[in-house]
Amino acid sequence: MKKTEKIYYKEPYRKLIQAKVIDIDSNGLIFDKTVAYAEGGGQESDRGVIIKDNEVIEFFNVLKKPGRTIFIDDFPTISVDNAIVHHIDTNYLNKFKIGDEVTIKIDSIRRAKLSISHSVIHIVLMGVEKIYPGLEHKIYGAKIKEDSARLDFRTTLKFSQEDIANIQEYANNIISKNTIIETFTHKDEPEALYWRLDWYTCPCGGTHIDNTSYIKEIKVKRKNLGKNGQRISVTFEYNNLYGEKFYE
Repeated sequence: MKKTEKIYYKEPYRKLIQAKVIDIDSNGLIFDKTVAYAEGGGQESDRGVIIKDNEVIEFFNVLKKPGRTIFIDDFPTISVDNAIVHHIDTNYLNKFKIGDEVTIKIDSIRRAKLSISHSVIHIVLMGVEKIYPGLEHKIYGAKIKEDSARLDFRTTLKFSQEDIANIQEYANNIISKNTIIETFTHKDEPEALYWRLDWYTCPCGGTHIDNTSYIKEIKVKRKNLGKNGQRISVTFEYNNLYGEKFYE
């Protein structure tokens, strides 16, 4: 089974890498390894360029193919050992063949913003859990973008304005303390990852920052999604991340 080594888990601040083409499909290229995060868990994928013989070709989406499904107690069912497709304009596919050596380079500013966004929504969820313990198990949808994020809950409860104010205050208090954020792997599976801040730990294979100091004050909103649904969304500004931690 062809698979792509996910370098972004091992070196989250690496922005480029030398890689080899191991397969070509109708939408793009598959490499032996990559620094480009593949869309998943509600987080949009990285974007960037593929450089071959001094020609620069943009990739605009990165997606996983089905891989090996793992089942771990107290951890969501996930697919690992995937081949990862870097989508490019299909007019350029004939420029590549299996075995070609290329450079993959991500847009590190976009990665930094997405990493902030993903960590922000976890911090907001911590505030939700303080008010409604266990509601995290009712999440059925998520979207993590560069400048905003949201969670959709399947529930009959209705978030009040007081709830939203309390969640926002709780999250901003954590952020203001420049709190350390940890990510770590499951002892039995290197692609099963966790996110941890203070008392809260959750399974998550997205990209993240390592400290809340990169986040400015956030704003939380609610939206009714019918009688059985609620949405929590968050917007925010950045401090001074903008990719300067990334290295070659």
